[in-house]
Amino acid sequence: MIISLVAAVDSKNGIGLNGKMPWGHIREDMEFFRGLTTGSTVIMGRVTFDSLGNKPLPNRRNIVISSTANVKYYFKYNNLFYESSLENALLRLLNEEQIFIIGGESIYKKAIDYADRIFLTHIDKDYHCDRFFPNVDANIFRKEELKNFEYNSIDVKICQYTRILWS
Repeated sequence: MIISLVAAVDSKNGIGLNGKMPWGHIREDMEFFRGLTTGSTVIMGRVTFDSLGNKPLPNRRNIVISSTANVKYYFKYNNLFYESSLENALLRLLNEEQIFIIGGESIYKKAIDYADRIFLTHIDKDYHCDRFFPNVDANIFRKEELKNFEYNSIDVKICQYTRILWS
């Protein structure tokens, strides 16, 4: 199983402000995310699920980590499942080829220890976020730039970090 974390971060590793991405939707980043995760399983926390309008992402198996799952959504969609912890979700998915962890802060902090790869979109601006992605240790992960572009005159880089050392 390959476990990948996927996020967009500002210049201080911020990922959100008041439950939203403060930079809005960057078309190139959304296209990359969609291409990367479509057809796979995504794992997210409840707050991230709420930020998606309480709807699962299409063409993916969606697993929401929540100790207080709102079951009214559980029965509405055939691609939505709940687990009480990240560890339970990973155990459930042992036979999966690839899993993507898509947020939020507390899930990323736990999942980084299991990550084989991390895909980060770096947005070169400080958005004064209240939620953050954990620091990526350069001694543990090797960085490769995949794509560079500008968004509203701001430099953006999509990078892949591949684990080179297990602690």
